[in-house]
Amino acid sequence: MDFAKYRLSSTEHVLTPCLLGYPDIIKHNIQEAIRIARSAQRLRPHVKTHKSSRIIGLMKDLGVTKHKCATLAEAHMLALAKASDVLIAYPLVGPATDHAVRLIESFPDTKFYLVVDNTTTAKVLSQAMNERLPKTIEVLIDVDTGMHRTGAPVTQVAELLDLLTHLQGLVPSGFHIYDGQNHQPSLEERESAVGKILADLRPLADQFKASCADNCLMVCGGTPTFPVFAQVCDELSDCTIELSPGTFVLNDFNYGRDYRDMDCFQPAALMLSRVISIGSNQHYTIDLGYKAVASDPPARSRCHFVNIHAEEVQHSEEHLVIRVLDNTVLELGDLVYVQPAHICPTVALHCEMQIVIDGQVNESWPIDARDRFYR
Repeated sequence: MDFAKYRLSSTEHVLTPCLLGYPDIIKHNIQEAIRIARSAQRLRPHVKTHKSSRIIGLMKDLGVTKHKCATLAEAHMLALAKASDVLIAYPLVGPATDHAVRLIESFPDTKFYLVVDNTTTAKVLSQAMNERLPKTIEVLIDVDTGMHRTGAPVTQVAELLDLLTHLQGLVPSGFHIYDGQNHQPSLEERESAVGKILADLRPLADQFKASCADNCLMVCGGTPTFPVFAQVCDELSDCTIELSPGTFVLNDFNYGRDYRDMDCFQPAALMLSRVISIGSNQHYTIDLGYKAVASDPPARSRCHFVNIHAEEVQHSEEHLVIRVLDNTVLELGDLVYVQPAHICPTVALHCEMQIVIDGQVNESWPIDARDRFYR
């Protein structure tokens, strides 16, 4: 990493710990995703990584107008940002169903898609739509391609598709294909895994066209596999293929380490921290506890230090003890720049991102969708 691109020239008024965002690099990453997808219209990025209406605006300026989300807060943010097309790619159960229907009702200028993976959810959604809205909603069948998290098994898709063609208020429009199990560092292994998924998708597409409509929409992949789907989707040229990466927009240490074939994506967000206590034997404490940086990676592999050669020693809520691995001597208040191992949950720990332009924090962007809805 070229530290010169990330270093702040003035920090006396910047409180730490804070999340730094670099808009020029964010734009670069979006442009690279468009290049890989071969058009902005084939991208449907997941907002889970950034949760920011300002980044939605950057994407819109570059021609990306379709988005994918998981939470109702993300869907609401997208609608407020006047996104033209939103896929809520998360099962809706309980009061979330009614809330989603109210959201659709409140933003008629935004086209929404929902996902279903079982007959019970489909029937409840149909009833909710019929009770509240004089319109239909397009739904995608969420297909389990091997992650075994959500999604209908391939063997049950036919039954669900048949039901959807008969339920009022719902229009089957295609399939949601998320293969989160495919995170192999080897591009060749990812290509092989996607090839097996395509073998299952071909019959599903044929069945859809026979029973529903000529155009079958398939929303495919995450950051590790969307370049593979982009290359092979010509095999499904009679379908509309959209690609839904998420992490690419900010990128993080683990993705940069594991996916060397995607080194076009650069880190676009860092954590800034300060030394708050000095111990012995090159031990220092910085203000970067696990309430400020994601702690789902294993201990001692959560933070990767940009401007010093150091390792994690002990992590707690508001403190991170580090050991400097060379002869560098740090002083109280010295800045430590950190690239998180996992950027998505790191962003969700902050209410705003400090925006760096020409080495200065010029403004802050809200992380609009970090909070959840409770009513």
